[in-house]
Amino acid sequence: MIEYLRSDNTDLEIKYTAASGITSVVFEVYDLDTNDFVQAGTAASGASSIFTATLDKSSIEYDRNLKFEWISSTASGSDSTINYYSIATPYATATRIRSLASIDSSVTDSTLEKEEKKARNFINSMTRTTFTKKYDTIVVYGNNTDILTLSEPILEIHKIYEDDILMYDSVSTASFNNFDYNIEPSVSKWRIKAISNSNSSSARTISDDRELLESPDISVIAYDGIFKKDCAYKVVGIFGYSYVPNKIELASALLVEDYLCNDWNIRNKGIQSTKNDSYEIQYGKDFAGGTGNLMVDALLADWTQTPSFMAV
Repeated sequence: MIEYLRSDNTDLEIKYTAASGITSVVFEVYDLDTNDFVQAGTAASGASSIFTATLDKSSIEYDRNLKFEWISSTASGSDSTINYYSIATPYATATRIRSLASIDSSVTDSTLEKEEKKARNFINSMTRTTFTKKYDTIVVYGNNTDILTLSEPILEIHKIYEDDILMYDSVSTASFNNFDYNIEPSVSKWRIKAISNSNSSSARTISDDRELLESPDISVIAYDGIFKKDCAYKVVGIFGYSYVPNKIELASALLVEDYLCNDWNIRNKGIQSTKNDSYEIQYGKDFAGGTGNLMVDALLADWTQTPSFMAV
């Protein structure tokens, strides 16, 4: 699957090489994970049978995997080709990598982008977190509270299912909410919370951002929260981060700098001492569990040494 890098508020061009003699190509785009239709259009023709499809910025607002169907017009009719593309947000663009790290001017942007992909996937593995936004579905279980704690931050709630029954839909034409209270992400984005509903006869209020709810009824213990114990809640929406955190951007740039250096295995790698003759190298005790770069380890510490929901 070919990866294309996206940026906010910018269209994205996807290239397709058609067979010789093809004069016209149209395309249809679908989300590979949800099978939802995304966009269709006519590809612009260019030299050497290369055609260009332009994805609107609204189609790439978040990271996603896309299925392209290229339909070429031929003398005998039409021919169809399927390609798959990954749309991803870089943790640091080539321009930012040059700004944040010491990069030789001879290094091309394409090389920086290739190394950034390595750094991005390494950071994801180290932190068990993805620092971009994506359309996703996760399942969590209720506990008789007015709070759902999530496994990743949520930016937009589109749908919530309670044991496979659709209870909340904010994106369909006929949107609805079958919970007793309004639903929204918490300020931290790691929880979904119930908030007061003017149409409810027993409106509840938020006491603070820890999502502690107070009820006019003093017998709070008798109240079962709207998210029922042991019920499976399937949450559909936009998850992740609205922007790449500064520490993650810098960590990515420094890792790229490491990858491009001939001495990156020994430079800034937690070496405590060296010894000649037998050439003994002694590393710091935490070296094996880190990235190999002490500064990068420090930048990632918020996510590698602290539960994820605490690092927001």
